[in-house]
Amino acid sequence: MKTVVSAVILSTAMTLNLSAQHFSIKGHFTDMADDTLSIGYVQREPEKRVVNVDVPVDAGGYFTYSCDIGQACQAELTIGSRGKKAYLFFVPDECVEIEGPSASMNDWNIGGTSFYERQDSVRQMLLPFYREFDAVRARYDKGMADGLDRGRLDSIRAAANKDINKRLWRVVHSYVMNHLDDEVSATILLDQDFPDILPAIRRLSPEVRYGRFKSYIDGIEGMFSRVAQEMQAAESAVLELEEGKPAPDFTLKDINGKDFRLSTLFGQGKYVVVDFWGSWCSWCIKGFPVMKAYYGRYRDRLEIVGVACYDREERWKAAVSENNVPWLHVFSPDGTTEVRYGVTAYPFKVVVSPEGEVIRCFKGETADFYKLLDRLLQ
Repeated sequence: MKTVVSAVILSTAMTLNLSAQHFSIKGHFTDMADDTLSIGYVQREPEKRVVNVDVPVDAGGYFTYSCDIGQACQAELTIGSRGKKAYLFFVPDECVEIEGPSASMNDWNIGGTSFYERQDSVRQMLLPFYREFDAVRARYDKGMADGLDRGRLDSIRAAANKDINKRLWRVVHSYVMNHLDDEVSATILLDQDFPDILPAIRRLSPEVRYGRFKSYIDGIEGMFSRVAQEMQAAESAVLELEEGKPAPDFTLKDINGKDFRLSTLFGQGKYVVVDFWGSWCSWCIKGFPVMKAYYGRYRDRLEIVGVACYDREERWKAAVSENNVPWLHVFSPDGTTEVRYGVTAYPFKVVVSPEGEVIRCFKGETADFYKLLDRLLQ
């Protein structure tokens, strides 16, 4: 019977996430008047879209904003002409009220519905750590202004922040482990030490894991699962790429789910470009139009293999389709291929001779890459 009840609860929580619910924020900045609050967040239902809106702050420093959202999301608040940024979770079916100086979120009074009251109690518990970080930064800035040695200041600051983080991580992890059924725990998952984040997510109650914070937690879990895979891959894989030597061979799934082996392109009379990229990489996407022009111009002598890195399969496939990218595409699931090729920036392009030898590598979008293609293929 308990299993059936749990399944019903989980199903209900997931169903609730499909419909948008009202959220509102009311605020009073005590040091602002006749200004603007810029709000930005990503709404993921019914489809992903970025929302950016400017909210007027009146002569008394008051503002209001409301929206309909189906899932909790972290919003960026750019506070007035100062450009000071703060971050706040927007949660469906909740209302938050803030009051205080725009200069520092640490000095705000935050209230509203019960969720925000609970969240603020946790924030108050963590405020001493945040103020320690502020003090460290202030001492660093003063030292820089006084002309002290930057290397020494960096070392002092790093050591101080490391000590604060160790103490903060312990407090946050203890709270999360003791409040696995409270949505507030979802808001502080990233304030734990890296090794504690994934285990904490997997111990959250179904109501929290698959409730209003599901999309947010999905993003964290996906990102850290991939990082963990890449760390494991980095431990077992070694750098094999060297200019003038054979390109490291690999077999990866193509966009149709079939195995593709790089070496099958060698000996066919075409130069090969292995392009490491990701749907999340704006510079990679911006480079597609020029790459497509070159691919069209030299297609009889050039093949390109796009290797999607640090990505989700659905986003990778969508990016290929939306940008109408005509060359071969494969998916790197764990980072092993990136380690073998020494990828340290994106996009990362490797030009390979028709015989399979590495000619040259390029980090980022650079004109030198296209100059080399012209020299080789004209």
